[in-house]
Amino acid sequence: MDNLATRVRFASDRAILSVTSLRRAALLAVLFGLWSEIYVHAQSTNASLTGRITDSSKAVVADAKIIVINTSTRIRYESFTNQTGSYYVTNLPPGTYRIEAERLGFKAVIKSDVILHVQDTLEINFEMELGSASEASLCREALPYSTPNLRPSAQ
Repeated sequence: MDNLATRVRFASDRAILSVTSLRRAALLAVLFGLWSEIYVHAQSTNASLTGRITDSSKAVVADAKIIVINTSTRIRYESFTNQTGSYYVTNLPPGTYRIEAERLGFKAVIKSDVILHVQDTLEINFEMELGSASEASLCREALPYSTPNLRPSAQ
């Protein structure tokens, strides 16, 4: 009887050990999957644009439409400014872009030849003038935000 009880207990201990091992392996697989996702996302080669849009009196322009066009592929990315006049356009492949800002009651603002490199974060601010959207003003300067000793802004 003791021999049978020992065998049954040994078999149940092995089953518990087997289930525990499976749970541990499943947990490790899930953690590895999450870590891999974070690591791959952190290694993104894409760039991003950010900035703020104001009018000539330095008041923020909310709900302005931002259009970012890759000049070689013609792919368009669109965003809108929030209530603080800020905009964010992320996941842009490296390349040369044209940025347009428009809002009803203001002249459209166009910034051409904006070059984005791998993992750049470029800050480009616009100042919009009152007028018709069919009128456009061109901006001239854009610098990577990471450029030392220089603060980028476009006017």
